[in-house]
Amino acid sequence: MHNAPPVVFPVGRFVWGRWILVLLALIGAFGLYFVQSLGVTASVPWAWALWAVLVMVSLFIYLKEWLTDGSLAWSGEAWCWRDARGHETGIQLVVLADVGSALWVAVRMLNNAGWPTQRFAWMVGREMPQAWHGFRCAVYSRPRPERKMAEREVDEY
Repeated sequence: MHNAPPVVFPVGRFVWGRWILVLLALIGAFGLYFVQSLGVTASVPWAWALWAVLVMVSLFIYLKEWLTDGSLAWSGEAWCWRDARGHETGIQLVVLADVGSALWVAVRMLNNAGWPTQRFAWMVGREMPQAWHGFRCAVYSRPRPERKMAEREVDEY
């Protein structure tokens, strides 16, 4: 079995993320206001406090999980992240959801302190249709260990 050929797929910012966060916060606030208008007053102050905490936590996670502009690059053997300046970082790519024309992936990498971090990206085929098939093949390709790859090359001759 052969691995997928090298492919580079650009990743942009998810522009609807902040609007989805605002919409969910407004829906929650409207729901709490509706419950309060029904006369259920015993648990409403705690519910508003919980709502405020959850909105703040969601905002913190949203700002922390922001994946900057760059590209995911498959070398034929391993994945790397290329930022806008061309700096490459080795990563592990995990598919969280696959709907055919789009993929939701987790990008796992080490940060500057050496701790693993995880970012998320929603990859859509219409963003770069000519590279979509190659990208999907690369996503499901597994990196081969160096020793086994060298043994296979010798066996093929």
